[in-house]
Amino acid sequence: MLSVVIPTIDGREESLARAREAYRQTGPIEMEIIVIENLANWPAACNEGYRRAVGDRLHFSADDLEPLEGWWKEALPWLDEHDELPAPKVFNHSPDGEWDNAVDGPDGAIPHFTRIPLMTREQYERIGPWPEIPYASDVWLSERGRTLGIETRMFHSYAFVHHWNQVGRIDSQENIAYSDHVLNEARRAGLPAL
Repeated sequence: MLSVVIPTIDGREESLARAREAYRQTGPIEMEIIVIENLANWPAACNEGYRRAVGDRLHFSADDLEPLEGWWKEALPWLDEHDELPAPKVFNHSPDGEWDNAVDGPDGAIPHFTRIPLMTREQYERIGPWPEIPYASDVWLSERGRTLGIETRMFHSYAFVHHWNQVGRIDSQENIAYSDHVLNEARRAGLPAL
C-alpha cells in the first residue's frame, strides 16, 4: 500500500480538497490519504504522517500540490527495485505553467534533492526522522540518504503542479537563515539523523 501524507493548516481547506481529489483521481488503487493538520511545519507533519501510516511506501506531499496523471506509474516500480528516491518534475500553477525545477535536469538525472519525497518505509527508517525546521528538510533528506547509499533520481513522469497557496507561508528571511544554519551544522557533523 502507498500512504500519501498531506500536511495542512487552517485556512487552506480549498487547496486541501483539490489535492485530495486529485490523488483520488490519479493515484494507485491501494492508497491511503493521511491528512496532518496544524503542526509547526511541514517536516513535523511528515514525521507524524510516518507514525500514522500503514503503507510500506510513503509519499510526502502538501495541500497545494496537484499530482498529474500517471505520477506514480514509473516511480513506484523503480522504488521497489532500486534503493533510490524519485525526484519530481514540478510545474508552477498549471500543467502548462513554467517548469519550476528545470535545474534538476533531464529524466534520469541525479538532482541535488527530491522536492516531493517518495520512499519505502525501510528507507525512511534508515534515514531517520526529518529535522523539524521551516525549510530545507527535503534537502537534508536527500543528502542524508546519499550518505547511506540512497541516491536521488529524476523522473519526469513523477509530475505535479505547485499551486503556491500563500496562506500561512513562513518563508521569511529569518526562517530560511535558521534552516540553512541547521542544515550546515548537520553537514559539518556528517549529516547524522537529527
